[in-house]
Formats: sequence, structure tokens, C-alpha cells
Amino acid sequence: MDNMDRRLFEFYLKNWCPGRCVLSDTNLWLKDLAPMHKNEGILHAIQSLVGIYIYDYVPDERIRRRINQLYIKADEYFSTLLNAPEGREIGKGQEAITMAVLLSMQDVVLTERHRKKPHIPRWLAGFKQAADFLRATDPSQRYWDDPNTQCDSLRTSHSIIVGRGVILAQPMMALPAPETMNPEEESDRFRWLTYGSEKDMYEIHGGCGFSKRLLHVMSQVTYCAARLQQEPESVVDPYTAKILLRILEGMRQWSREGKDWETAQNGGPTIEWVREVDGMKIDSSQIMTEVTAEAWRIAAIIYYQCRLLRLPRNHPDVLAKLEDLAKCIKIMPTSGPHFTAQAPLLPVFFLGLLATTPEHKNIAKDWFESVVSTPVRSTVPPLYEALKRIWKWIHEEVPIQSDPTDLTKAICGRVPWWENVVANVLDKEEEILCLT
Repeated sequence: MDNMDRRLFEFYLKNWCPGRCVLSDTNLWLKDLAPMHKNEGILHAIQSLVGIYIYDYVPDERIRRRINQLYIKADEYFSTLLNAPEGREIGKGQEAITMAVLLSMQDVVLTERHRKKPHIPRWLAGFKQAADFLRATDPSQRYWDDPNTQCDSLRTSHSIIVGRGVILAQPMMALPAPETMNPEEESDRFRWLTYGSEKDMYEIHGGCGFSKRLLHVMSQVTYCAARLQQEPESVVDPYTAKILLRILEGMRQWSREGKDWETAQNGGPTIEWVREVDGMKIDSSQIMTEVTAEAWRIAAIIYYQCRLLRLPRNHPDVLAKLEDLAKCIKIMPTSGPHFTAQAPLLPVFFLGLLATTPEHKNIAKDWFESVVSTPVRSTVPPLYEALKRIWKWIHEEVPIQSDPTDLTKAICGRVPWWENVVANVLDKEEEILCLT
């Protein structure tokens, strides 16, 4: 490496990676991807990714030119991996998945170059390519088949960062078309997320700020909503919905750097003590990790209530969960050492999107305002701008129901208002929203 390339890689190790999450043990960018730098293609992808950040602060033409050169080399290498059949053999594909992740992350952060409709964003297309590799190379070792199943760290990290990219885009995308959706294929789409032991499944991971189990359940909520759209009279899917709620309500996530597995399983939900605090701000990585994961769990329940059960956003059950989510968001710092890319962006977006009270809207607004007040390259500013545009039309296009507690109808008879929100977002926004 020449001097510039060496400095790019050092910046990745010392500056970029620590800003990804507060969890050091599961910081996949540092622990799993950085050791792969001996592969030139992966090194070029890493260097071109972090070079974007350096150029923001030092807009030197030499840096810009070198970043572009490195990106072209990385993209060419990725193309060779896509055409290599051995990369799709069971247990393989690590290089191709890593390249897809790194190149997709480049597009995520280059918000000014996002592809507009009707094109699929490059970041989403890239994560979907990685998902195809994960599906093809899946070793099929499930936590329910063998409680002692061992989980490879790189495989876990890949599945989480890829699943995060694809699954967290789903809430603001249309459900699969009923006439073309294959239920068996769709239900199995993220099966590779269930690789490992039960303990592995519930570990909070630095790649997303919550557990693989929660990520997989969120995908199942979307799937069940699609099935109800496809077969409104189905009795199987309401039954499955009850199982999903039981999983979400009873979910206890753990961390190697905080509550261990046994303590988490035997204790109450984090929200119980969050409800009792007043005026505090989190000042430790352990508590930040715990509350962030809890915010995601609550957001997943809200998503379940609104998209799958079709409860209106002013229903008492939804309001109660929004209040819990607001309490979590309110105590989180928006700057300093405990604020990282692990912050719960989608939960805050949900709080702002679904707010029917000024208090909830203001908590989301204050979070966004505080974060964007410090100029930094991220998806937060464009998402906040999208949310402000949504606020202008949501109450007219998707009005609050006058009698939110009237649930005498079966789920299929309720108004699928979430789909109306999505349809309006897809119609009015220039691109698919990036919620990661």
C-alpha cells in the first residue's frame, strides 16, 4: 500500500469502525471484515468506502481520484465473484457477501447519488445479491434442530448486516403482489437468519443493535401481512400472528458486554425500569445497548399491531407501545461516545410517522433535529426530510379513525391503512426510503 492507501485503511480501523456501534465484541466491521483486508478486492472496497468520509473533510482532488480508482477495482473484483460458481457452494461465498456488503454501504452513505424511481436503489439491489449468496450457501444448522449448534462469527455478521439491509426496507415498501407471491418461498426467504443456537439467536449484535431473532420476526410480520392480503379468509395466518406476538412480548435479548443470557431470560423487560426514570440521559455503553435493543423490540410490536393486525395508530394498544418507545428514545443521547450508527433510526422514524399526540411527534422531531445539527454523512438527514414531507399529508391521506376500539371485524375486514401510507410514500417520494 502507498501512503494514501495506508492512511485510508488506518482511518477505517481507528475512526470509522469505532463509530459503527457501542458493542466492541460484535463490531463486525472491525472483528470480521477488517481481517479480510489481505484480499485486495475487499481492501479496495474498504478504502473507497471510508475515503468518502475523508473527502467530506478534506476535499482534495487527489483523494477523490483515488477513491474512484479503488471503487472501480473493487467493483471489477465483485463482478468476477458473481460469476464464480464455487462461491455459491454450501459454506462458501464469504468474499462475495463481504464485497456486496461493502459496496452496498457505499451507496447507502452516498445519499446524493441514490437512484430515483423507478429504479431499485443500488444499496438494496446489493443487499439482495448478498441475500441470494446467503441462501445458496446456507449450512442449514437451525437452533431448534440442535441446541448445541455452533455459529461462525463471520456467517452471523453477514446474515445480520444483510438481513438488516433487506428486512428494514420492507416496512416502507409494498407487499409482494398476491397473484405472483409464492407463500412457501416467501416464508423461507430469510431462513439463513436462523442459523446457530437459541442463545445465538437472542444475542444483541453490533451490526444492527438488536438480535437475529428479532430481525427474523420482523420479516415474518411482513410475510404474514402479505399472506393475509393474498388469502384474506385464511385461519392459519391469524394463528401464526398470535405466535409472533407471544415471541415479541416475551423476548429477552442479551449481550456479552451487559446482561448475560441467563440473567436476561430470568428478568423482566427493560421497559419496566425505563418507565420509572425521569429526566436521565444514558451514560454507559451497557445501558445504551440494552435500551436500544428494547426500542427495536417495541418498534417491532408496533409494526406488528399496525401492518399485520391493522390496528389504527390511535388504538389504545398502539398508543401504549408508542408511549413506551417514546420513553426509550427520550433517554438516549444523540451525540458523544454512546451515540453511534447503532442508534435506533427506524424506531424513531416509526414514532414520528405514527404519532397522534404532539408529545410523541416532538420527541421524534427533537431526536432528528439534534442528530442533524452535527454535519455528518449518514442516512438520517434525508430520512428526516422525508418524514417532514410525510407530516404534511398523512392526516389527510390516511385519517385517524374516529372509533379506534371498534375491532368487531376480523383482521381481513379492517382497513389496511399501513398499505395506504406505503402507497402514498412510494408515490410522493423520489426513491425507496433507506431506514438503516
